[in-house]
Amino acid sequence: MNGIDISSYQAELNAGIVPSDFVFIKATEGTKYINPTWREQAGQVTQANKLLGFYHFASTGNPIAEADFFISVVKDYIGKAVLVLDFEAGAINAWGNVGARQFLNRVKEKTGINPMIYMSAEVTRQFNWSITSVNNALWVAQYASMSPTGYQSTPWADGKGYGAWSSAAIHQYSSSGSLANWDGHLDLNLAYINASQWNELAGGSSATEQNNNNSNSELEDDNLMKFTYEIIDAKTGKTQGTVYYYDGNKIVALTDKDQWKIIIEIYKDTTGKDMKHYKWRTDAPWYVRFMQAINQKTVEVAWK
Repeated sequence: MNGIDISSYQAELNAGIVPSDFVFIKATEGTKYINPTWREQAGQVTQANKLLGFYHFASTGNPIAEADFFISVVKDYIGKAVLVLDFEAGAINAWGNVGARQFLNRVKEKTGINPMIYMSAEVTRQFNWSITSVNNALWVAQYASMSPTGYQSTPWADGKGYGAWSSAAIHQYSSSGSLANWDGHLDLNLAYINASQWNELAGGSSATEQNNNNSNSELEDDNLMKFTYEIIDAKTGKTQGTVYYYDGNKIVALTDKDQWKIIIEIYKDTTGKDMKHYKWRTDAPWYVRFMQAINQKTVEVAWK
């Protein structure tokens, strides 16, 4: 997916008519600044049925106070828009990775949502982000040049990696973007996630819907983390031929498709809902973070 990120510098821009699949909008900075055009811009995005995100530009103040301020401004969009910490400039030295983690944890504590974090590729390698990378997706900035460009499907990267993240969820590759219906420059981004994954990042996942809509309260907690997935080789694009089932505790390899069929039928009969199924590349941040989160490097092969 292709997208842009904007602030009050693009106050005259109509985000609904500039070509994009998603739009990030600067909402706040520090503990006092609010983008005066953020709400109007957000309305343009939602009216055009585009994916929406908000970012907070980190200052040098107290990370928890800044997180509280950010949440207080965008509270009406919690669960509807991806939340992001923009970690650059003075915050790099003032906060370091510890302060950034305090901000991210505070947002999680108050909203139940793990925000993304934005930083340059260099900063991903400047600190140890091993804890952050488990739950917080990366939006990385890395430019090949400052030359004007349109959207790119394979933007340049230096090949040095992104520290604790095996890959970025979103790559900002230009601040000199040129798109229709806007005469100025724009930040251009390529997302390696789809719309469904975007909505999960925003907190509008099926887990939340199940919790709200499932009439049988005894089933709610038991069904929040159940899903199946396939692993797609990043180099060949081919599936391994096995479907894996995660029951909220362990992973089981379903080498027989009848096993998969039985599980999804039981789940449907029990909850009245379709079980989520994902197709993850071996280098996808979603797959990598999931395996890290449950402290598992390889899947179980025995059917139980």
